[in-house]
This record gives sequence, structure tokens and C-alpha cells, in this order.
Amino acid sequence: MSLVSVLTLMGVWLVAMASPGPDVIQIIRLGSRSTRAGLWAALGSSTGLLLWVVASLAGLSALIDSHPGILITLQLLGGTYLLWMAYSAIKSGLAQRRVPARVVQTETFQEQNPDSAPRVWITAGKAYRMGFICDLSNPKVVIFFGAVFSNFLEPGMSLGWSALLVVLLVGESLVLFGAVALTVRAFSRWMSRHSSWVDLFSGVVFLLLAGFILYEGVRGAIGVA
Repeated sequence: MSLVSVLTLMGVWLVAMASPGPDVIQIIRLGSRSTRAGLWAALGSSTGLLLWVVASLAGLSALIDSHPGILITLQLLGGTYLLWMAYSAIKSGLAQRRVPARVVQTETFQEQNPDSAPRVWITAGKAYRMGFICDLSNPKVVIFFGAVFSNFLEPGMSLGWSALLVVLLVGESLVLFGAVALTVRAFSRWMSRHSSWVDLFSGVVFLLLAGFILYEGVRGAIGVA
């Protein structure tokens, strides 16, 4: 595998990872609560990508091509989980929106300190799991590997080259996702005041993604049947 091919693959990978998707939205949502949570979510998403990359190198994409039912199952499971994430995000956003409605005094601690709205504390372990499962719930990653990634693989490619690709792609994802989590911090004050809208927006995006993935899964299941 040539250096040009490696650099081209990394460029394509960067564009694919940078485009708004479940991983980026989840990291922004958790990062709006705390940089620590955003970074742990970034690590979780990168771990999920590590599994997808290794699975693709092991022949998962080819297996899915020959057994469409596997992709359909992944789409249905992934879409269902995205629905749950949409529900959780929207529920959290609505709960935060109700807080100011209970304030009837003309001046309160909450009004004097708009950044002190109740926030749900997310542990490092929970943020990591949310990022990890979020990435695994997106079967479109498998399609990317099957349509794009496989074109860069050469027959008989050595284990060393395979390991290098894993390190480069996962490392690139970790840097990108980590940068997103850290960038959110620059807008932390604004996001703190509008955290409910961040959750609601994230929930709507998750809902749309879930609907699309479930639609593809159901359509595929009907086609197979």
C-alpha cells in the first residue's frame, strides 16, 4: 500500500468523521455539560470505530454483502437505540425548560445566575458508554467501510499495514472528536444558558437519524422477505 493511498484514505476518513452524525452530535451534547464528559464520549466513540475498523479488516463488509440480513439486523437495532437516545435527549431538554416556569418571584437566585440551571451530572463511565454505544448503533459506518474503505485494501496486505491503518484511522478520529469536545468548551457559557435547546436539538437529530435507519432496515427486511 503506497503512502499516497494512505494519505488519501485519511483525507476521506476525516471528511466522513467531520460530517454531522450521531457521534459528533452526542459529543457536542455531552460536551455542553462538561468538557470531561465530552472527552470521555469522544474516547467511547473512537473505541467503537476501532471495533468497526478491525471488523472490516477481518472481512465484515464482505460478509454483510453476502448476507444482507446482518445489515438489516444492525439497522433495526441501531435505529431503535437512536430512538432511545432521542427520547432521553428530548426528555432532558423539556425537563430543563420547565424549571424557569416554576419561578414566580420577580427576582430569584436562578434569575441572578442564569448559568446555575440544574444539570444532570454525567460520570466518566456513563459518558464513555454513551459515546461507545452511539457509534456502534450507526450501521452506516459499515456501509462506508464496504463502499470506500475496501477500495484501499490490497490483496495479501501484511499485518503490519493493517495495524498501521487501524492506528492512523482511530487516532485521527480520536483527535477530531477530542477537538470537538474541547471546542465546545469555548462556547460553554452560551451552552450552559441554552443547554435545554442543545438537548432538544440533539433529540430531534437523533430522531431523524433513527427514522431514516429504521426505514432502511424495514425496507431491506421487506425486500429480503
